[in-house]
Amino acid sequence: MSILSKPHSDSPTCHDQLDWEKPLEHLRARIEDCETPHVLGIHGDWGSGKTSFMRQVQWQLGGTLPTDGSVAKNNQNDPQRAKELRKKIATVWFDAWRYQNEPVPVVALLQEMRLQMDNWPAAKASLAKLSTIAAYSIFDAFSVLGEMISQEGAGLFGGIEQRGEQWEKEHHADGLMTNSIREHLQKTIQALLPKKDDARVVVFIDDLDRCNPKAAMRLLEGLKIYLSIPQCVFVLGMNERILVDALCEEVAPNVDVDPEKLKLRAAHYLEKICTDIYRLPLPTSPAQLLQRWIVHPQQSNVLFDAIAQTKCLPPNPRRLKALANQWPLFAACVALPLDANEQKNWAVRILIAAYIHQFNRELWERWHFNVNFWDEIKTWCITPHGTTTPSWAEALKLPHKTKDDSSSTSSVSAEPIYHNPGDIDIFWIGSIIFAYPNLNAQDFAPLLAKHSAS
Repeated sequence: MSILSKPHSDSPTCHDQLDWEKPLEHLRARIEDCETPHVLGIHGDWGSGKTSFMRQVQWQLGGTLPTDGSVAKNNQNDPQRAKELRKKIATVWFDAWRYQNEPVPVVALLQEMRLQMDNWPAAKASLAKLSTIAAYSIFDAFSVLGEMISQEGAGLFGGIEQRGEQWEKEHHADGLMTNSIREHLQKTIQALLPKKDDARVVVFIDDLDRCNPKAAMRLLEGLKIYLSIPQCVFVLGMNERILVDALCEEVAPNVDVDPEKLKLRAAHYLEKICTDIYRLPLPTSPAQLLQRWIVHPQQSNVLFDAIAQTKCLPPNPRRLKALANQWPLFAACVALPLDANEQKNWAVRILIAAYIHQFNRELWERWHFNVNFWDEIKTWCITPHGTTTPSWAEALKLPHKTKDDSSSTSSVSAEPIYHNPGDIDIFWIGSIIFAYPNLNAQDFAPLLAKHSAS
């Protein structure tokens, strides 16, 4: 097997690579059995696998995957349970980021519901007994109601009044204000669902945290105002910290409020929309996950043996996959030794270089220009805590603190610092640098030189 293998893709996958079997089963049952209307938030940092997790929940509920190849399909057969759920559950996927520039994003959501439910076999079966005109009228209601929401949401009260009068003339109904819009949406969804008490529409909203603050706020408000209706479940995928920061700009614009209190206010606003929260679990063993993604068996085993006892990797699947993509490029620069102890040093050297190259551009450029910069990096990682931090490290923080320990056989020992593991400024690799203090600048010289020429 070539060590220069095809890079791992960052595309969402419906194949479980993170041992999510129990969480997936739990969430599937929760969505299937909860009272409606219901909003469920799936929280995780960027790169934690939220989209893949949500796609896998959707698949377990009987939903179908896009045919454009944007989601890697599960190799398993469609389970019988999913086939049965497909008869009573319609799933809809909505990429909020794509529609963030819409003046009223919930209108785009209604259009996606119309398009995707139009292809749902159970909806076609429900409408088969109706005339063609009646069936089209039900689907067309999404567009009509979306237009009404758009006008109301944009503040065009004259327009909505005229549209309401027209609707009244055509359908002998009251003018459509907020309550009436919600009532008609409820009737439309009821007409599309089979006549079962537990039938429901499950809408997965992804990348809400990537939207600009105003778009995120408008979409959340639209869900609360118009789509809080029976038989609807909304699953929101989000990086909670990023979304709260975005909402801070909207919940108290141009108001002089303490930043931390403002974050609390934004978090409370989010809780009002989404009271049911599931936090995506972090990988329990980043080293094992990286080992799984390094395709060369001997190299992956050597690396795992070298770092298994050290927390030196970010517990983030996307970052680990990116590191695995860097590994073969660096591993090709220096041959794997035959001696077991030398193999560990080899693996640690490869890992350190790949890590800094991938995640710390400024450090890499300094080091690549002058191999002796390694001495500064190592000194920072092993010097007792409390000494002056070099200017190039001011934006970083070590995952450990070092201290003089006269009772130890070595003069310096390390204790972990319990940072939030999702922080992107942690210099995780510092722990393995501390664990292998005998590595010197010249150990990296051939690796850096050959990587430059490769």
